[in-house]
Amino acid sequence: MRGKTEAMFDAAALRIIAVAAVVLAAATTPLRAIAEYPDRPVKILVPYQAGGVTDFVARLVAQKLAEEFKQPVIVENRPGAGGMIAVTAVARAAPDGYTILVDAPGVVLNPSLYRKISYDPKDLQPVAQLMTSPFVIVANPNVPIRSVTEIAEYARKNASKFNVATAGNSTLLAGEMFRLIANVEFTFVPYNGAAPASMSVVSGDTQLMFSDLTSFGQHITSGQLRAIAVAGERRSPMLPDVPTTREAGMPEYVVTSWFGAFVPAATPPDIVRRLNAAINRVVMLPDVVARLAALGAEPVTLSVEAFSQFYRDELVRWKDVVSRAKVPLID
Repeated sequence: MRGKTEAMFDAAALRIIAVAAVVLAAATTPLRAIAEYPDRPVKILVPYQAGGVTDFVARLVAQKLAEEFKQPVIVENRPGAGGMIAVTAVARAAPDGYTILVDAPGVVLNPSLYRKISYDPKDLQPVAQLMTSPFVIVANPNVPIRSVTEIAEYARKNASKFNVATAGNSTLLAGEMFRLIANVEFTFVPYNGAAPASMSVVSGDTQLMFSDLTSFGQHITSGQLRAIAVAGERRSPMLPDVPTTREAGMPEYVVTSWFGAFVPAATPPDIVRRLNAAINRVVMLPDVVARLAALGAEPVTLSVEAFSQFYRDELVRWKDVVSRAKVPLID
């Protein structure tokens, strides 16, 4: 009898040990994957066509991350639907750190601009901010505008023929924000891209534009466009003689273009922190800093927590602008 009881006890003990081994293996597999991350190629999705500024910065960072990770980092362009094709693909990807989104402010503008979107902003985990470039207000040199105050004065006197070029949602909303603060009216003229929009101001077809410095720095330095003010916290090294909007008497008008990295929301925190540390290191490499400076941009290093808060604040900020300006929603 005792032998049978002991055998039953041994069998039960073996079953417990087997279950424990399975549970332990399941628990340690994710930990091992995190510790070894990345152990295969990483993919970066860019929501725009190749050749643009976002694509350039993404490829620059990808090259440096590949050197640090000792793994290929592949950039894939997935344009369309205002950038939402790429964003949705990342939001729905496996949360393992191997699919990364690099996007400009569109990622915080689209949720307020589109009637329906294919993802929830909470589906993304902010990882790191890569760079920032201040918006600049520029005018055709033949238009009698040399200050922020004169923009408002000119708009009030010439509302019916004051045309402002736009190149996408960010430039439109930057203009709408200015319009709300200055309490003026002007006509927005949309163009398919920053290049034709800036050239419309150069030619005089439009009189003004609000956009980031990377879009038309060369036109300013050549004298084809007049820089009125830099909408950043401080003057741009590229335009040291151009005042900020704060210095010009409009401190509440601060608009910047920025690029950030995101992963699916359920990505393990240790992988998110690993990516954050790696990106923060590579954007501060001397050659990266120099190449960003040539665009009129500068690197930014934020913690995961700080960039996550920035992301949430930007979502709220632009939703407020869209609402107050009564911007028509996009179907």
